[in-house]
Amino acid sequence: MPQKIATYIGFGDDNQCTEIRKFIEDAGIRLNFRDMAKDPLSVRELDLLLGHNPLTYFVNPTAKEYKKQGFDKQQPERQEMLEIIADNPGLLKYPIIKTARLLTVGCNKEKISEMFQIDRNGNQNNEISGNRGGKINRRSLSKR
Repeated sequence: MPQKIATYIGFGDDNQCTEIRKFIEDAGIRLNFRDMAKDPLSVRELDLLLGHNPLTYFVNPTAKEYKKQGFDKQQPERQEMLEIIADNPGLLKYPIIKTARLLTVGCNKEKISEMFQIDRNGNQNNEISGNRGGKINRRSLSKR
């Protein structure tokens, strides 16, 4: 089986994100790591990464800048919001993890385990999560 590869975008030295990164790497998954604190994404890179997903899924409402910008009352149009995020990467939830087909955000080990088909101990499964009777559970393959 070929080695699994994913993009992992974190922010600084957050302990919980570091633990999740180690969990994924210990399962044998190669991560292309990017620290947004040191190397922020451009507007174009953010747009490509987040795709057509709603930005509200990725924006952190507990970030200081969120309330300061008034986003708790109203958010600007997508393009303007991407520009604001590019200038203030702390507005995003972390980590953002992307494979060729899937994307997840946050430190939820259960979702990450399902995404990479590994158990909660970091061991790779040979079956797709939720596989019963040889049928693929499409819900387990969808973006969350």
